[in-house]
Amino acid sequence: MDITDRQIISLLRQNSRLSQEQIARAVNLSRPAIHERLKRLEANRVIRGYTALIDWSAIELSLTVFIGIGIDLTPCTEVFAEIKALSNDEVFVEECHRVTGEWCLLLKVHASSTKSLQDFLDHLRAIPGIKSTMTNIALSILGEAL
Repeated sequence: MDITDRQIISLLRQNSRLSQEQIARAVNLSRPAIHERLKRLEANRVIRGYTALIDWSAIELSLTVFIGIGIDLTPCTEVFAEIKALSNDEVFVEECHRVTGEWCLLLKVHASSTKSLQDFLDHLRAIPGIKSTMTNIALSILGEAL
């Protein structure tokens, strides 16, 4: 991976719908050269897919929440399987990370209201193996897909 590959990745993180021609102009390469680089990045699973950035407020899930979860000796995979099942029309679990530090798991969740968040937290805390949670509501996004 070289600096050009990193530039291509950065461009695609900002807009995954860019054409190969647009990328080629931005990094001063030919379209066939970009095509080959993209094929290699995909084959090496550096690029695992192309996705959209969601405006969560447009689908009425404007509350973004980060939840740290402490678990007992229950395997993380078992706890995660239960967490995934909690997503519904009012709460969406976007990400779940295994982390170091005070918490074992860190969730990024979008909710429609504080009431739906409270209901989600009540169900979350009832999952066997979860011993504690810490909830932080995001006030604003300073950067995304940097």
